[in-house]
Amino acid sequence: MRKFILFSLFLLFLTAGALVGAFQFMGSWASSSIHLPNDVVVEVKPGTALKTLSSTLEKQGVISNKLLFYTWMRLGSDYSKIQAGSYLFKGDTTPVAVREKLVAGDIYRPLVLQVTIPEGFTIKMLTDRLAAKGVASQAELEKLVKDSKFLRSLGIKSTTLEGFTYPATYSFESMPNGADFLKKTVKTFFEKLPTSYEDDIAKLGLNLTQAVTFASLIELETMRDEEKPMISEVIWSRLKRGEPLGIDAAIIYGITNYDGDLKWKDLRNAKNQYNTRIHRGLPPTPIGASSLSSLVAVLNPTKLGYYYYVLDSEDPSKHIFSRTLAEHNAHVRKLIKSSGKSAIRRSNEQKGTH
Repeated sequence: MRKFILFSLFLLFLTAGALVGAFQFMGSWASSSIHLPNDVVVEVKPGTALKTLSSTLEKQGVISNKLLFYTWMRLGSDYSKIQAGSYLFKGDTTPVAVREKLVAGDIYRPLVLQVTIPEGFTIKMLTDRLAAKGVASQAELEKLVKDSKFLRSLGIKSTTLEGFTYPATYSFESMPNGADFLKKTVKTFFEKLPTSYEDDIAKLGLNLTQAVTFASLIELETMRDEEKPMISEVIWSRLKRGEPLGIDAAIIYGITNYDGDLKWKDLRNAKNQYNTRIHRGLPPTPIGASSLSSLVAVLNPTKLGYYYYVLDSEDPSKHIFSRTLAEHNAHVRKLIKSSGKSAIRRSNEQKGTH
């Protein structure tokens, strides 16, 4: 009898050891990574059996062994917690990660629309892009961006949505209409705006629309963040002296069907309310979408005495800033000499020469 008991205990210990070893093996397997060369979408329908799911996951390469996955799930998980839906697996994954995704209901919803608004993008450019992607018709969008009721609902005190569509990439899992898309861009604008921005702007004598207009001028004048406070100083100086801003990007904005050639008649056209060589003060509205750095630059101009700037003759992505007209003219002559008048004309069209 004693030998029988000892033998039974031996078998029990042997079995227990085997079970421990099995659990350790499955635990190690469940943590082992598999690399998926391509994205895999697995559809889990309501009522799908664990055996069927295990087979599907193996067939699509998400797990290495359906029997191990089935056993591991049965022993260590509550399969009833898995939620139906489509699941995306990509890159490196493990059975543990697979289970967590299925239990959490991290369902994959493919994007149906993704639209990028670059810095400096105008409302016209945006409505063209949205119409081309089927969000709404061109006519509907052009009407909407100037609809006073719609603008008021968004908290915008302007005649147009220009300048309030924050530059970013916007993604949608279901197709939005024009209003929904634009609401999202304006919501992002106000989320990005510093908390005290409107109060700080008011202390400088500007309302929000004027500040956004100011920022859009900075945005269209330079691509370099480090230059923005200096551009801001030049604009502030000219505003305070009551002199024309002379920003050709604004003139171009006001030209219907601009063909890429800024002519002398355009510079002398007083009917263009955006002609900042003739009309003093800020333009009637913003002239494009501004980044946060441009909005902040309105509040933080340098105090270096700058009043002029022109493209750098050695690096056209930069500007040379001057305090006096004589100094400025010398830089202009250098630019003309190195690049020719055609280059000056092109720089006028793109960023303005002051």
